[in-house]
Amino acid sequence: MDELMDTQESQKVYVVGGQHLQNALLTEFLDKASITASAVKSVDQVHEDDLRAVEQNLFLVDFHSVDVNDVITRLLETDKRLDSEILIGVFNVDDDDDLSRLAGLPMVNGGFQHDCPQGLLTKGIKSMFEGELWFPRKVLQQYLVKSRAFNKTFGRNEVNLTDREIEVLKVMATGAKNSEIATVLNLSPHTIKTHIYNIFKKINASNRLQAVNWAQENL
Repeated sequence: MDELMDTQESQKVYVVGGQHLQNALLTEFLDKASITASAVKSVDQVHEDDLRAVEQNLFLVDFHSVDVNDVITRLLETDKRLDSEILIGVFNVDDDDDLSRLAGLPMVNGGFQHDCPQGLLTKGIKSMFEGELWFPRKVLQQYLVKSRAFNKTFGRNEVNLTDREIEVLKVMATGAKNSEIATVLNLSPHTIKTHIYNIFKKINASNRLQAVNWAQENL
């Protein structure tokens, strides 16, 4: 495992969408900003071996030409088979309401509106690689309010988390990404992913934001 990690690239962005010229220009811009990037029409064009060769893979999905839910469905299954980390960001988003809906989806770590400045885009991408969520503060607040009202997670006395799952959740709540949780707990990234999926299921959380919010209220 250590030898594999030593040979892995650190990070890569896949710009996903049907607008070829736009995506080619965006890829070129990211490369100039020292962010390795490739443009693809769909996630199916990216092979698992390519993802396995990179420690963190970010799929930057065009809101207007790609079905984000379909991307999530495909990548959720792929993610379970890999030690590498898979993240999703969405660009060309119309407004805050759309961003709020995206914040509630699994694997989606950030969103960018269609008029987002290029400098802010690169900052957001780098922040997502650091394990942060990249949404406007008011969007996150709006999402959390809706989440608490309509998608209630289970309380502490209603779930049976194992001691290890509690450890994973506590480290996750500090903002640590999967590789950092694995290092702190001396576990493999794949084991951390398995624990996280089990935690989500037990507390009825659909994403990292809900899980962290649950941990802050219950642990």
